[in-house]
Amino acid sequence: MGTIKILEFVRDAEGGMKKHVEAILTGLDKNVFDVILACPKGQFDKNIFKNKVRNIYEISVGDKRNPLSMFVSLLNLIQIIKKEKIDIIHCHGILCCILGTFASILSGHGLTVTTLHNFPAARKTALKQHLCIFLAGFCIKFNRRIIAVSSNLKHHVSKLWRISEDKIQVIYNGIDVKEISSSLKESEYTSNELQYPIMHGLLSGTEKTDYAKNCRSALKQIIILNISRLIFSKGVDVFLKASALLLQVTASKGYEPGQTSSNPFFLPLFLIAGDGPEKPKLKKIAHQLGIEKNLKFLPFRRDIYKLIDRSDMVVLSSRSEGLGISILEALALSKPVIASNVGGIPEIVAHGSTGLLVPPDDPEALARAMLYFINHPTEAKLMAEKGRQMVYEKFTSEKMINNLQQLFLSIKDIHS
Repeated sequence: MGTIKILEFVRDAEGGMKKHVEAILTGLDKNVFDVILACPKGQFDKNIFKNKVRNIYEISVGDKRNPLSMFVSLLNLIQIIKKEKIDIIHCHGILCCILGTFASILSGHGLTVTTLHNFPAARKTALKQHLCIFLAGFCIKFNRRIIAVSSNLKHHVSKLWRISEDKIQVIYNGIDVKEISSSLKESEYTSNELQYPIMHGLLSGTEKTDYAKNCRSALKQIIILNISRLIFSKGVDVFLKASALLLQVTASKGYEPGQTSSNPFFLPLFLIAGDGPEKPKLKKIAHQLGIEKNLKFLPFRRDIYKLIDRSDMVVLSSRSEGLGISILEALALSKPVIASNVGGIPEIVAHGSTGLLVPPDDPEALARAMLYFINHPTEAKLMAEKGRQMVYEKFTSEKMINNLQQLFLSIKDIHS
């Protein structure tokens, strides 16, 4: 029996979806699977994957493409499927599901599988998005299998498109814990975007250097990190409002230069790592809230593990979330996490055990949760350590790849 030819088909993506696909490209057993990638131009570094992927085809795919462009993409995809004699087309997200399913039907090749990473948009959905969701509901019924990244997403999709839950399999996103460990070094982390090196803050028990006096003081720096694509569903505006509320508490403490380390004054520094279309709007909100001096917008980073390691807590204030890769990464590094009680997040964060959950769109609750960790560092560390153990048991990339390979093999066996 020869290798099974898998076409990984993905649109423009950052964050969790991109990391998920990278893990698949790296992790699939090359003795069993022959991996081909179809993606937008520049989406993946060809040099990194040249020995892990047999062919990379760059085709134009994106949410904002016009119908003519989508038709051209469909024709290109059909050509790839026929040329490579693809066995399984693995689509990522709604748009790729539509194109991949039609391409499979029209080419007469390939069994289609779709991984759904996020909840279909519901807020003020435009006509084009409504049409996309409708078409996806039609196409997905022709898929041999649907993969959901959380149980909550599985139930939602089953109800939305009236699909039997038996056809939907939950395969949790996994993170490469070995890569995370090996990427960290003991040396101090610095960033061109920040005025000073990032130092561990109050939750790590170390004091921030007073650079003006070149000495240690009772001033403690708290690094609060939000890793998000800057779009509405990620709720970064909620994080900004909560940050402003926390700063009001900081100001009310009334720092005096002579304060002792037994009664420290904490100085929050809020970091937002990620890019997206709402960045100008979010910067305007930060200016209106008067928190610019305590806030840094950082672009998408490849050294994100080092940034997490130098932070005191990681906050994910999403309005909708399939699972939450940044929460998994933070817990793998034993960092306390606070997240919205939405989507698949409660399948990672057990409130009061592996982190804190807050209602979505509630800046006051989020601010209280951040303050709770600051005032209870021992509890925060215990939750983070429990979370780390849970991630290593349940959310590793090895476990994800193993489950995915078994699914692919079962599909191919059934339809051989």
